Amino acid sequence: MATSNNTTNSYPLSSSQQDIWFDQLLHPDVPLYNIGGYLRIDGPINLALFEKALNQVILENDALRLILQEGETLPTQTVADPVPLQLNFYDFSETANAHQSAQKWMETEFVKPFPLYNQLLFQSALLKLSEKCYYYFYRCHHLIVDGWAISQLAQRLATAYNRLGDSQPLTEQKCYSYLDWVKNDQAYLESDKLARHERYWLEKYQTLPAPRRISRQYATSFKSHTIPSQRSILHLSRSCYNQLTDFATTNQVTTFHLFIGVLYCYFVRTCDRGDLVIGLPVLNRSTAAFKQTVGLFASVSPAWFRFGTQLNFVELIQAIRQELQKDYRHQRFPISTLNKRLKLHKEGRRQLFDIMLSYAKHDYDIHFNGKPAHAVYFTHGFEQNALAIFIEEFHQDDGVNIYFDYNLGFFAEEEIERLKARFEFMLAEILQKPSVPLVELQIMPEAEIHQILVEFNDTKVDYQGYRTMKQVQPTHFQDKLHPIPP
Repeated sequence: MATSNNTTNSYPLSSSQQDIWFDQLLHPDVPLYNIGGYLRIDGPINLALFEKALNQVILENDALRLILQEGETLPTQTVADPVPLQLNFYDFSETANAHQSAQKWMETEFVKPFPLYNQLLFQSALLKLSEKCYYYFYRCHHLIVDGWAISQLAQRLATAYNRLGDSQPLTEQKCYSYLDWVKNDQAYLESDKLARHERYWLEKYQTLPAPRRISRQYATSFKSHTIPSQRSILHLSRSCYNQLTDFATTNQVTTFHLFIGVLYCYFVRTCDRGDLVIGLPVLNRSTAAFKQTVGLFASVSPAWFRFGTQLNFVELIQAIRQELQKDYRHQRFPISTLNKRLKLHKEGRRQLFDIMLSYAKHDYDIHFNGKPAHAVYFTHGFEQNALAIFIEEFHQDDGVNIYFDYNLGFFAEEEIERLKARFEFMLAEILQKPSVPLVELQIMPEAEIHQILVEFNDTKVDYQGYRTMKQVQPTHFQDKLHPIPP
């Protein structure tokens, strides 16, 4: 997109932007914070109307026009004046294997690093696959938007396009400036609330949790400092997901609490400890106006659950809910500041956790002139946590995808496939046995148990005797149970 040379005044980066900027500097020329994907639109698209609608969205949402400029210590940001763009258009309809060709083009384009300074951090294009199928491709740097903002942009683009298609006047919608959040953030950093939040986190982590025994045993296979990641996908049918949602509602928790509970049970059992520290992205939008503002608000909360293994699953998820309610009241405190206060670098640790769980319930049930659209997110392929799990619920009637993005320095493919199979098995197990103590809850599918017994057939143990994980944990099985190399 072209921009004019005229910009507004300079502003500092918000706390969330600073965290991302610092981390991006550690991994130059790597698309570590590229986010986005595409909308598949199952119907014809009028290119001129689509372009006009997109320009309207860019006009109304200043985060898409943010430009970073180098400063003496930290960069500053300005908002470029809008200049009508000419939407990039690519016609694959006459190409053999149009869908595969378009996918390859988008995947290649998506992982191109953004220059950080003096340029827009947003790119989009419209791809034609046939008269009745189009892809709207978009990629952004995380510095300017988060996942919530991307779903807002898709909704607003569809709304603007439909109004144009109905020959309605394209009146400017109520605009919410991201700069309002930047100013709010600066005020927060100078407030008593910051000190109060800091006390909460320092008290919670006055004793640091022991680091997990995750080894970078595969790191020597890579020459680069920034080791790539790989993705494995678990698909849950809508009927299966609805059962989980109903179970959560019955027990006065959310589906998010339920998924955290399954991970807690799995990792405390397989790593033989009574706690779990996990990174949880938080929305960070405390007002109605901020919920309507496109931009980067999200940050990461280091959640520490210390419940042992004697609770049953229902007790566990209710305890998780209560713990998170306390954390969320203090979620604005920047995680980078917490890491510095805790002096993690002296412990040889980058942060408190090496596993992240993101739950994205976003509304992509949109249409373009009555034709439905379907959202797909891409991965940048450089997840630096040992494991990041993304649960995406984008369409009310569709199934739910769970993405396991694992760093190849920590995990091999077969280890993640084993973890994924166990995770899926446990989702069914907790529905059937919610009152069983965690220490006795089975976490391995029967097929895996059978395979282990075959491999250890010299033990001459009755297979039926290994129905629970408590029974399947003799010393000679321990290496089979650990999903993480010790």
